[in-house]
Amino acid sequence: MSEAPVPLKPTFFHPASGAAILAVDWACFGLEWELGPVSMVVMSAVAFIATYAVVWRVQSKLRGDPPRLAHAKACAGALAAAVPFPVTGTVVGGTILALSGLRLPFTPRR
Repeated sequence: MSEAPVPLKPTFFHPASGAAILAVDWACFGLEWELGPVSMVVMSAVAFIATYAVVWRVQSKLRGDPPRLAHAKACAGALAAAVPFPVTGTVVGGTILALSGLRLPFTPRR
């Protein structure tokens, strides 16, 4: 007999939010653009705004979070994406993966 799938507990971030945070961060800082100090500030602002917009929309529309909670989660995700270095291979990136329920390839499910 096959067992019924175990329902997963909702995570802090919707998986699409976690993917968006890491994707924007990687696009802005993971490609190692040759940026001067002014361009770095502009790129950080662009990363913050883009991530905030996507995470707020996903959290409020797909997850159904109340507006204040969606705002708080969007701010947290946007801050993580806006730091001027790639967070994908760091503790911050791992935390985002864990908080959004995403997993690395070839990681066994529990």
